[in-house]
Amino acid sequence: MSDLTEECLRILNKGLFEITDPGPLHQPISSFSIRRDDKLRLILETEAAPNATSAAVDQPPGTVRMTTERALLRSVGGLEGEFFGMVPYSKYRQTKGVTEQPLKELTQIHIAKTNNPSGAPAAYAIDWLENLPKSPYTWPAASEVVTRTITTRRISLNDGITIAKDTDWFNTSWNSAKVTVDGATFYVCALDREDRPGAIKPGCIVYDGAPDDEFRKKVRTGLSFAMGVYLVDLGTSHYDAEWNVVSTLARSAYSLRGHAFDIETLQLAPLGDRFLNELGAPQLTRAIQAFVTAFDVLDLANLHWAFWHACVATPHMAPAHFGATIEGLQSAYTKANPGKVREGWATPDEWKKLKGALSGIIADADVSVEAKQALQGNLHTFNDINQRQRLKDVMAALKLELGEDEDAAWRRRNKAAHGTPIPLGQEVAAIRDMKLLRGVFQRLLLRITGAADQYIDYTSPNYEYRPLCQAPPKMG
Repeated sequence: MSDLTEECLRILNKGLFEITDPGPLHQPISSFSIRRDDKLRLILETEAAPNATSAAVDQPPGTVRMTTERALLRSVGGLEGEFFGMVPYSKYRQTKGVTEQPLKELTQIHIAKTNNPSGAPAAYAIDWLENLPKSPYTWPAASEVVTRTITTRRISLNDGITIAKDTDWFNTSWNSAKVTVDGATFYVCALDREDRPGAIKPGCIVYDGAPDDEFRKKVRTGLSFAMGVYLVDLGTSHYDAEWNVVSTLARSAYSLRGHAFDIETLQLAPLGDRFLNELGAPQLTRAIQAFVTAFDVLDLANLHWAFWHACVATPHMAPAHFGATIEGLQSAYTKANPGKVREGWATPDEWKKLKGALSGIIADADVSVEAKQALQGNLHTFNDINQRQRLKDVMAALKLELGEDEDAAWRRRNKAAHGTPIPLGQEVAAIRDMKLLRGVFQRLLLRITGAADQYIDYTSPNYEYRPLCQAPPKMG
């Protein structure tokens, strides 16, 4: 391993691979290359004979389906490769005079893999990331790169003298953090753009060991929440004990359609003891461990997805997105903690009797059959607690204060969901509603998981640190 950069595309492009099973591609194929486009999608470019043919099945326009097409590869050195989720989308050929040129085809790839079947067992793993910022954070640990240059000068070749000199060049950067979660140790590292040409905010997670995909996904989710950044997952490389590549995987990455790089970095809670944006290893470890532990119970995979889409939503729709995310977290909490929050206005026994009585009244009422059917159909919702009261109950169970401004923002979120425009002159208030609802979510999440004891109030000047129980003060 020479450079700290994702290995998969380099190996596929330089590993002398032959496509043994072309899948939907036109064949015979004489050469190929694979790259990422500006949206971080994997694009395969193949060159085939002018009369190449394809076994792909033409899909009618508008067909919705899972793309399961694949192609298999093998290198002269015995490495195996695979392209999966293939969507050919462009082909072209040129004619110069009477000579027909090769057919060139472009294909979007969901996943690309390589594997060394004779490789040693994996001892290390690296998850390759985009949008892991070095700044504005102050990282707790440094990384050092040592580049050694050997210069040899021979004077009078046949019977002379040789002068040799080694020169070491050191580059040290504060850009990493060591974390141990569930007994697995890993290193979070924000890289320089020079480490990965074409990257924006490159980074990686280096594992001392080879934990499975599910655990690494939990870690990435926890790190994303803790640092307040949407981490773009590019893929993974596995290495043996000598840092030889065993297997690689690259995926067409999802970056919120490019908006991930525009989101302001806002960590959910203080991660240091001295100042904002300080990363302390103990605080970072606590937060990630808490999110990993709660991952399945709270369905953090879906909440993570919903939260970051809320963060990139436009101001007139963002309150609806944050509201849905908060409701999802509430539902996960009440499901995992039965009895902590009341399920309805009446108890189950009370409601059973009341429902029967109401059903009889509806049946005997002097209204149309259509009205009776509608009322009977909605009867099961009569005991449901409205979302405003549900939020108050959940926060009370967690010993969290619901602030006056938070309550008002929660009530106004429905206007966004129903397409109500922002009144002229209320634009600033609408933006603050976004911040308030994001703050409600972060307080709930931090309390339920135990990830921190304080939160950062982004609705107040100077980004005050507050105890989780304390709501942002009323403004104006």
